Amino acid sequence: MNYIKQLLMLSFFCFLLSCNFSKKEQKAKPVYWDYIEINTKTQKVIIYKESDTASFEEAIYKNISGKGISVKYKLDTIQRKTFSLTASERDSIYKYTYQVITKPVFTDKHATCYAGYVLIKLRERQTTLMCEYKSVGEWSTVTNETKKIYDILSTKINIGKQ
Repeated sequence: MNYIKQLLMLSFFCFLLSCNFSKKEQKAKPVYWDYIEINTKTQKVIIYKESDTASFEEAIYKNISGKGISVKYKLDTIQRKTFSLTASERDSIYKYTYQVITKPVFTDKHATCYAGYVLIKLRERQTTLMCEYKSVGEWSTVTNETKKIYDILSTKINIGKQ
C-alpha cells in the first residue's frame, strides 16, 4: 500500500514538472509590414512602418459648370503634407488595419450618391492585402476599427469621413 502512495506521489510530481516545462514562453512574433495606404474619395494617407512621418495628399476640385446632378468638376490642385506618427500610433493603425482587412464586415449601411468610400491597403513584404467599402456614408463608422483608425488620423490631419 505504501508503495502505491509513493508511486502516486512520484507521478503527481512528474506531472507538475512536465506542465512547468511544457509552458514555453511565447516570443512575440515580429510584425512585418512595409506601409499602409488609406484612400478616401479625394484623400490618400500613406504610413510607413519604419518612418515617423506619414504622407497625406488631398485632391482639390473646382466646379467648372452645372448644378446638382449635372455638375462637372475639374482637378484644381493636389495638396501634399507630411505629419508625424509615433511608433505606438503606427502599431495601433497596423493592428486596426489588419483587423479590417482580415475580418471584413459585410455592412448593411448604404448611402445614396455613392457617398462614403474608403480603400485600405496593407503592404506586407511581397503581398498587398486590401479592403474596400463603397457607398457607406461615413467610412469611419463602418466598424470599430475604422473608427479607431479615423480617430488617430483626425488628431493629426484633416481627414474626411466620406
